[in-house]
Amino acid sequence: MIEISGEIEKKFKKELLNWTLSDDGIHRWISRELSTDLGRVVNDIWSLAEDANHHPDMEIGYKGISVKLITHDKNAITDKDIDLANKIENLILSLN
Repeated sequence: MIEISGEIEKKFKKELLNWTLSDDGIHRWISRELSTDLGRVVNDIWSLAEDANHHPDMEIGYKGISVKLITHDKNAITDKDIDLANKIENLILSLN
């Protein structure tokens, strides 16, 4: 089970409406319907991650991309996760 402070959970619920919180991190599904160039989306997310020096777990499949964020060394959701999730969300919004 991961740790999440009340302040971070409040921020998560307010800012990241398309993300879900589970016992292993915060998650976002990016459907193929948003972009058929999923490889480019993965590369764009990775560029954001490199800039932030904070890297998500991603799985890519025919129907889309699963993104999971957690601060591994803290076994917690931290501001790093919320900040990167917001950047990823802005990227997803730019796909439309």
